[in-house]
Amino acid sequence: MRAVVLTSFGGIDGLELSQVPDPVPAEGEELVRVRAASLGPWDLGNAAGAFVAAGGSSEFPQIQGWDFAGETPDGRRVMGFVPQPWMGVGALAEQIALPAAILAPMPDALEFPEASALPVCALTAGLLVDSVALEDGDVVLVTGAAGMVGGFVVQLAAEIGAHVVAAVRRGDVEEAGQLGVEMTVDTAGGLGRAVRDEWPNGVDACIDTVGLAADAVACIRDDGAFVTSVPTAIPDGARGIVPQTVQVQPDADALAGLAERAASGELMVRIAEVLSLDRFRDAYTRLARGGLHGKLVLTP
Repeated sequence: MRAVVLTSFGGIDGLELSQVPDPVPAEGEELVRVRAASLGPWDLGNAAGAFVAAGGSSEFPQIQGWDFAGETPDGRRVMGFVPQPWMGVGALAEQIALPAAILAPMPDALEFPEASALPVCALTAGLLVDSVALEDGDVVLVTGAAGMVGGFVVQLAAEIGAHVVAAVRRGDVEEAGQLGVEMTVDTAGGLGRAVRDEWPNGVDACIDTVGLAADAVACIRDDGAFVTSVPTAIPDGARGIVPQTVQVQPDADALAGLAERAASGELMVRIAEVLSLDRFRDAYTRLARGGLHGKLVLTP
């Protein structure tokens, strides 16, 4: 079968499209024909060797890719993510074999590209929102609100009844507005001042998806809540604020619930472009350039 493999930790230059042996499911595993696989920033990190120090594989070749949606041999539509490179298999391939327990059912009303865009980002967003225990009427600052994780955070927080303030770049204001934020502030400078001008005592919580750390904490009221999805940007605690971080893991039940909400239209899933697998290098290059409003998806 064809797969995008990493031959060295040389970033995009270390990637190639190769013929590799078809996977053979072990006991407890299922074979999935991959119909779509989406890219995220972690894919760039993996290609550069960012996960080796955390226990990731340093052997080559490595099949790349985390998020996927596809079909089992008996016709079931499934979705999920492979925590590459720890499991030793990747989703940027025509087939993948992996534990049945991490596969979530894919709703009939959801298309394969949209389903492949959900797993890592939507599950991370759910963990972030749960961590700060938002209540109806709370004011929450979301950094990187126009990104994929941030965009899901905005929607999930708004469903609870929270008032969402988006910290975004000037060019992302319109995108954030379409997701349901009530106010935007520019991350280019003076974040704390901009927030405190509107809420002198600070916001109730901050969900940080870009690593603003101390600048974001300065926006929060005493005894408020802070959580980040960037484990390298956990600030010191202050004024009764105890910073937290989250680490996403496959969760078939939680993903199934999020997929149903996406299928019903409750959760917007944004796709920037769908490309064929042989255009993987174009996709990685666009991802590295940044500024995307939605996921890049590759189809075998």
